Amino acid sequence: MAAICAALVVSCTSGSGDSGRREPADARQFDLLVSEQNGYYYHPFLRQEPAGPQAQSYALRTLSELGRDPRTGMAEERVASFRREALEASPLWGREWLLPLWRTGAREALGAGDAADVNRLRTAGGWYVDPALGDDGDAARLGATWAALEVLDALGRLPELPAADRAATVSWLRATAGRVRALDQAGALARSLHLLKEPVPAPLTRVAAPRTDDFADLTPETRAVRLDDTYSYVLLQEAAGKRPAVDRRIWEPVLRDGAATLPYEQLHNLVHILKAAGSPDSAFAPVLKRLDGERLDDGTVRDPDAYLGSPDASLFVQRLRALAGWSREDPALLTALRREETSGEASQEGPERLNRAALRTVTEGGGDASGPARQLCADPRVLPATVTETNATPWQRTALTCADAGVTTGVPEIGRWRADTPERVVAAATVVVGLADSGRRDAVPSWIDAETLKRWALHPDRFTSVYGYALVVRAYALLGGRLDAALREALGRGVTPYEGCPGLPGLYRVGGGDEACDLKTTWSVWTLDRQLDGAMGWLPAGATKHGK
Repeated sequence: MAAICAALVVSCTSGSGDSGRREPADARQFDLLVSEQNGYYYHPFLRQEPAGPQAQSYALRTLSELGRDPRTGMAEERVASFRREALEASPLWGREWLLPLWRTGAREALGAGDAADVNRLRTAGGWYVDPALGDDGDAARLGATWAALEVLDALGRLPELPAADRAATVSWLRATAGRVRALDQAGALARSLHLLKEPVPAPLTRVAAPRTDDFADLTPETRAVRLDDTYSYVLLQEAAGKRPAVDRRIWEPVLRDGAATLPYEQLHNLVHILKAAGSPDSAFAPVLKRLDGERLDDGTVRDPDAYLGSPDASLFVQRLRALAGWSREDPALLTALRREETSGEASQEGPERLNRAALRTVTEGGGDASGPARQLCADPRVLPATVTETNATPWQRTALTCADAGVTTGVPEIGRWRADTPERVVAAATVVVGLADSGRRDAVPSWIDAETLKRWALHPDRFTSVYGYALVVRAYALLGGRLDAALREALGRGVTPYEGCPGLPGLYRVGGGDEACDLKTTWSVWTLDRQLDGAMGWLPAGATKHGK
C-alpha cells in the first residue's frame, strides 16, 4: 500500500488499528471499518450498499475489460434510485455512467426516451451542452459531446442522427482539433470522431506518450494527473487505430501495488492503459481478486472508499473493545475527532455533541465528565425524563452514551404498558437494560418481571432482529433468570447462526432476513454473553477474563 499511496492520489489510511499497540486478530477486524473519508469507523451494514453510479460504472467496465461477463440483478427500486442519483449529477455523464448497469442486466437504467433527452442538449453548432458543468468552453463542450455520443451509440440511436446534424458535429470537431492542446480534450475529440466513424486528424495523433522517466520525482497529485493524461493518450491512439506506446515498466508496478486501494476510476484507467500496452493476464489478477471480493449478491460492487464514518459507529467499536478487554487507545480516532470538531462542520445537535463527548472520554481513558456532557445529559430534549414504550430505545441509547461520557444520570419516570407483543416486550427489556447500564438496576419497575420475559426469551422466532431478542434475554438474566437447557437451546437458535460476515467474522448480523453485520447487534450479543459469564462462547477468545 505504501508504494501506491506515494504513486497516486488515493485514499490511503493506515487504519486506526495501526497505533502501535499489539492486538489479537479478532481486534484488528475493526480496521476494515475505518472510513477513508473522515477517519471514523463506519457501520458495517454500509458494506451491503453498492457503490454509487459513477464508481459502479468504472468497476463494471473494468470487469468487462478483463474478460468477465458481469451480470447484475438489482431490484427495480434500487435501479430507479441509481438513475435519479446519476441524472441529478449530470444528464449526459450520468447516463454514460448508467451504461454498464444497463448492459449487465439493469435494463430499467436507460429507456427509449433517453436518446431524445440527450439530443435535446445538442446545439445548432453541433456540440452538446451539459447543464451540470456550468461551463461552455472547448473542454466542457468536448466532454459533453463525447458522453452524448457514447450514450447514443450504446442505445443504437447514433445512425438515426440527421445527416445535417451529424455533419455539423463533425465539422465542429474538426475545427476544434486545431485548438486542442490538452490530452484529455484530444482523447475526447478523437473518441467522438471514432464513434461517428470519422478519421482522427493525423497531427492530433503525433503527440508522444506522457513522460514516465520523472515519475519518481512527481508529487502524488501530479502522478494522478499523469495517469489521466496517459489514459487520454491511449484513447486517442486507439481511436486512430494505432497501438499506444506505453511504458509497462512504470505502470505495471503501480497497478500491482494499488490494485487493492485505488479508486475505481483510476483502477479502470490503469487497467485500460495496460491492456492496450499488452500486459499479460497475470498482471491483472490482483484487480480481479479485489473486484470479486467486493461483489454483492446482486452482481454490483461495494465501494468502501465512499463509506462515511461517524462518532456513533466509533463509539460502538470502543464499547466492543471494552467488552473484549482490548485497548481503546486509538490516536487515529482522536485525530478524526479533532479534525471534525475544528472543521466548523460538526453537527451542534445535542445527540451528536454527546456522542463526540463520550467518544473522547472513552478513547482518552476516562476521567471526569465534561461540563457540556453533564449539561446535555440533564437536558430532557436529549435524554428523555419520561420513558414510554415509544421512546424506550432512544432513551436507553442516550443513557448508555451518558454513562460512556462519565455522567451519572437520574432515574426517569417510567410508564407502564402491557408486554403482550414482541415490540412491547423489547421496549420493556430496553428499560431494564438501560437502567442496568446506568448503574440503576435497583430502579426497575415491578411490572417488568423475569417470569413475563421468560415466556418470550424461549421463542426467538417471535422477534424480527437478533438485537431485540438479545436485549430480552439480557433483561431476563438481569432480573434473576437462569440459563437452563431450554434457554440455551433457544439462544442457539436465535443468536448463534447469525455470527460473522465477510471480513468481519466476530460480528453479528441483524437477522430477520437482513444479512448485514451490525455493531449494535454485536454489542447486544457480547454484553449478553458477558452477563452469562461467557457461557455461550460469543465473546472473542480470552475476553471472559479481561472484558468489562
